[in-house]
Amino acid sequence: MEPKYLVIDAQEPGVPAAAGCPAAERVIEGAPSNLTWDLERSPDGKVETGVWEVAPGAWHVVKDAWEFMHVVSGHSEITEEGGSETVTLRAGSTFVMRPGFRGVWRVIEPTRKLWVTYG
Repeated sequence: MEPKYLVIDAQEPGVPAAAGCPAAERVIEGAPSNLTWDLERSPDGKVETGVWEVAPGAWHVVKDAWEFMHVVSGHSEITEEGGSETVTLRAGSTFVMRPGFRGVWRVIEPTRKLWVTYG
């Protein structure tokens, strides 16, 4: 019987990573390439989880699903469109983006996070 839980090792995810980057028209500065380790998806495809790491740079974020994230290393900043507050994310930070979030993600130091999306 397969267990009804998932243990995630953010340093050694145990599956191959997929390389990616934000769409070119969203990039503001740098070359924020990323690696994504997709670890699990619910049978209906609505819930996904994994590990993600991104290189320094900045881009416009458009989020159409719920995303819970926990930063395990690095330094990033997120500013919501039209907002004046910048949220700093460092190792130990936990953050939720709600559907409809629009803003800028700026990576100061390579950042790695655990994530769960619903949508």
